[in-house]
Amino acid sequence: MDTSGLPANKLDARAKTAWRLQIAAGMAVGLLLLVIYTVAMVVIDASLLWWLLPVIGFVVLLVLWLGPAVELMYRRWRWEVTQTEVRLQSGLIIIKRTVIPMARIQHVDTSQGPILRMFDLSEVHVSTAAGSHKIPMLAEADAAAIRDRIAALAQVTDDGGL
Repeated sequence: MDTSGLPANKLDARAKTAWRLQIAAGMAVGLLLLVIYTVAMVVIDASLLWWLLPVIGFVVLLVLWLGPAVELMYRRWRWEVTQTEVRLQSGLIIIKRTVIPMARIQHVDTSQGPILRMFDLSEVHVSTAAGSHKIPMLAEADAAAIRDRIAALAQVTDDGGL
């Protein structure tokens, strides 16, 4: 761990592009609803203000999420695996720091959806009795190595037990 007390490792740089693509895909549903709303407002001959305001709001929200929000999430997301614990830090507005003792880890695995697969990225999921945590946006080979390291340090067997 570094001297500032923060976890030492950052996410893969491709995380920003993958997050932007995920956000854009999620916003596509919002865009479809916005188009339906706009057409309805035009059909009923509503004033320009009633259909233009949601369009402007959507565009502003999209620009903020795809620009500064992704940059801030990337800068704040940090992780570290030590001999005794997994340390995580994340957050956009509220910074969350989590320490997971190796002795509490019951299961560790990796996952990869279609967008992560496009960028050769994976996520490491760490489960305890209290819940689940993840280290997102890691290079695929790094994620597998981290998963295996955590499993060895936590003495997790292949069947998920201790």
